[in-house]
Amino acid sequence: MNIINKTSLLAFALGALVLGSCDKWTETEIKNPTSLVGSNKSPEYYESLRAYKQTDHEVAFGWFSGWTGVGSNLQSSLAGLPDSVDFVSLWGGWKNPNAAQLEDLRFVQQVKGTKALVCFLLLDIGDQLTPAIPDAKRQEYKDKNIAESLHWRTWRHEFWDWSSAATEEGKAKRIAAAERYANAVCDTIFKYGYDGFDLDAEPSYPHPFNTDYELWRGPNGYEVAYAFVRTMGKRIGPKAETAEGRKKLFCVDGEPEAFKGEMCQYFNYFISQAYNDGAEPSSGRLGSMVRAFGDAMSVEEICKRWIVTVNFESYAAKGGAVPGQLLTFAAHKPVWEGVKYRKGGVGSFRMDQEYVAQAPDKVAGFDMSDVKGATYPWLRKAIHIMNPIIK
Repeated sequence: MNIINKTSLLAFALGALVLGSCDKWTETEIKNPTSLVGSNKSPEYYESLRAYKQTDHEVAFGWFSGWTGVGSNLQSSLAGLPDSVDFVSLWGGWKNPNAAQLEDLRFVQQVKGTKALVCFLLLDIGDQLTPAIPDAKRQEYKDKNIAESLHWRTWRHEFWDWSSAATEEGKAKRIAAAERYANAVCDTIFKYGYDGFDLDAEPSYPHPFNTDYELWRGPNGYEVAYAFVRTMGKRIGPKAETAEGRKKLFCVDGEPEAFKGEMCQYFNYFISQAYNDGAEPSSGRLGSMVRAFGDAMSVEEICKRWIVTVNFESYAAKGGAVPGQLLTFAAHKPVWEGVKYRKGGVGSFRMDQEYVAQAPDKVAGFDMSDVKGATYPWLRKAIHIMNPIIK
């Protein structure tokens, strides 16, 4: 299989205007995106696609891992995603993107209207963005008899001017450091033209690596993490101070309910990792958000911002932890106090693992014949369920 060049794809999509193709927006998406070079999709189709993504609808989302922008097929490229995917969070690969990645990114942004967000765990000050320890600093720490295992922590604190002191001065330094950190993340987003940030908030979850949970623990509780969000929220998301910033998404996943009260208003979406919830998302997840956000946001709005996700790192072959879980999530309508609401959408962790999945004939009551032989069959079917007009 030949490697697809994103420039060729972009040139084709734009150049098709001359051919006067009359494809309709409701036509079926291409099942094998490695053949996009031969697509007869017109500029009018892509214009309608981009317009659709600006409408109020249940969204298709996922965490995309292994992003390279190159390969013998499009599994490692955003260009290979189904056209109707609304946005993805880049689970790695977003730092210092190379030319192939940027070409891939611009293609999906400009032609398909797909958004790509930076994503990482928010735990300790400077994670992901602190530069390497200079040799002079390493020597300084050795001369001060600082244990080598503490060099990185010492350097992070020094670089961001962080303080662990349980004093008012220490609190002020922690908040100032968090604000610098948030601005640094935003600077990266704007530098490379990403479409926002997916904050992975897991202050109560155990992790298989060492962390001090610095932005979450301290004499003032979550105050430092809140300062991070308020600062970032001035630049991206629904409360951003500029029109450009409001075009970018600010999402929270993991434990959205950690941000209580009016803090919820900083986020476009609340993303639940409902990996082991069975065929339906747990009602407890919605309940925890209503209790946390209810004084600042209506239940209807909470539901419209709520995305439920499945685990394709482990279960891409069968569509989730139970067969067809992504599809039953797609059909799910949140219920609160007897009233049904529309949810925000569905998604999957490590969505790219589904690229080569084989769809069964039927699962969980859904006929899969329309996505048989397609890449991303579960995601395509989920989109059809949530937004039936998209064939």
